[in-house]
Amino acid sequence: MNTVKPAGGTKSDGPAADGFFANALVMGFLVSITFGLLSFFVVLRKMSFLGTGIAHTAFGGVALGVLLGFNPFVTSLFFCAVTSLLIGKLVRYGRISYDSSIGIFFSLSMAMGAIFLSLKDDYNFDLMGYLFGNILGINPLDNIVAGITLLLFLPFLGIYFQRILFMTFDEEVAVVSGIRTDILDTMLLLFLAGIIVVSIKIVGIILVSAFVVLPASFGMLIFNDYRRVIAAGIVYTLISMTAGLFLSYFLDTPAGATIVVWAALLYFISLVVKRTAGRN
Repeated sequence: MNTVKPAGGTKSDGPAADGFFANALVMGFLVSITFGLLSFFVVLRKMSFLGTGIAHTAFGGVALGVLLGFNPFVTSLFFCAVTSLLIGKLVRYGRISYDSSIGIFFSLSMAMGAIFLSLKDDYNFDLMGYLFGNILGINPLDNIVAGITLLLFLPFLGIYFQRILFMTFDEEVAVVSGIRTDILDTMLLLFLAGIIVVSIKIVGIILVSAFVVLPASFGMLIFNDYRRVIAAGIVYTLISMTAGLFLSYFLDTPAGATIVVWAALLYFISLVVKRTAGRN
């Protein structure tokens, strides 16, 4: 069983690595916008743990791809999409909380992933790259998929933004008003699954859930108006992704870990500055 250390900076890998780094920058830009937009609704609907659950579900999909010899991106996308739908259905019709539903599928998918890998006697696959991110694994096709995801999400959000916002603040009244909250909720879950799978190569399965929570948390730390919260979340994610990638390049550290550590530091520094300024 062969694994590869998660890629970090690329300065020692020669000129060829510059193309991979450029792909990573493009990917970072695309997913930053999507995460900045989606994070607001996930956090406000108290579904933050959902990002962690869906991200870890991808492990089962990746392992299934390794076992069957399929592209792990395709199998993890299928796995996450199905799981997100099942989580939504279980919450609505099983009368349990999101946390409970996510906990069930979180454990199930990780267990299935371990079983799938155990059934594969020997494999040559960068599993660590999927777990912690590998910017050298990003290619133009990944950026095209990320771009398509963003292009699909933007019109959806543009058309249904007010209804999603209404549903987010008061779902019961939204239902009485005739809004199909079940369909909107399902679409949000599918987009969340899609962007998580798309982002796995840059941040990794274990770390990607940070960007489900941090953008909106940062925006709400500074602003109260939802428009500014979303805008601040997008800018924050762009800065975190870009600065984290460059730091990993020059420090020769794992890209995904560097991005998340930098993003968390930026959030905590902003929190301290906000509290300090509030006392003056």
